[in-house]
Amino acid sequence: MAVLFTLVSCAASPAPDDGGDIVTPATDAAGPVTTGALPEDPAPPATTPAATPTPSPDGDLAAVSGAVDSALRALAGSRDSVTSDQVRAAITEGFSAAGAVAESVEVSIDRTPTGLDVDAIQGAGLTGGRCVFGEVREGVVSVVVLPALSSGQCFVGDQR
Repeated sequence: MAVLFTLVSCAASPAPDDGGDIVTPATDAAGPVTTGALPEDPAPPATTPAATPTPSPDGDLAAVSGAVDSALRALAGSRDSVTSDQVRAAITEGFSAAGAVAESVEVSIDRTPTGLDVDAIQGAGLTGGRCVFGEVREGVVSVVVLPALSSGQCFVGDQR
């Protein structure tokens, strides 16, 4: 209760009314809240024509990511574990189902250097400078679209 009293007692009081706007310390998402005189004839909001999406020769990324998600879920739901080759085939299938062609498909390794199965396998298909990443971890699938690296690839390193 003492903290609340301290904060309230430190609040700035508004400046005396000199006919202009009064700006209080309160803010909202748009910035400081201003009270006082408003312009008599506010300008109407500017309207801009709706942007027309440019068709992509590689298909719609939302459609591609949805198709990759479906293909990976079908793969993960039908097996206890998956391999890199299966993930690569599912990503390629997802791109094809969405009417797109992956410029390249990269997939992580499915066995550790000591011969153990990995916990998760990630794969990504590159199209138009964007990577559609998919991951299968213990039957759970995640898909996200990210920009390609400056190298033009989706993965860092040489384990593809």
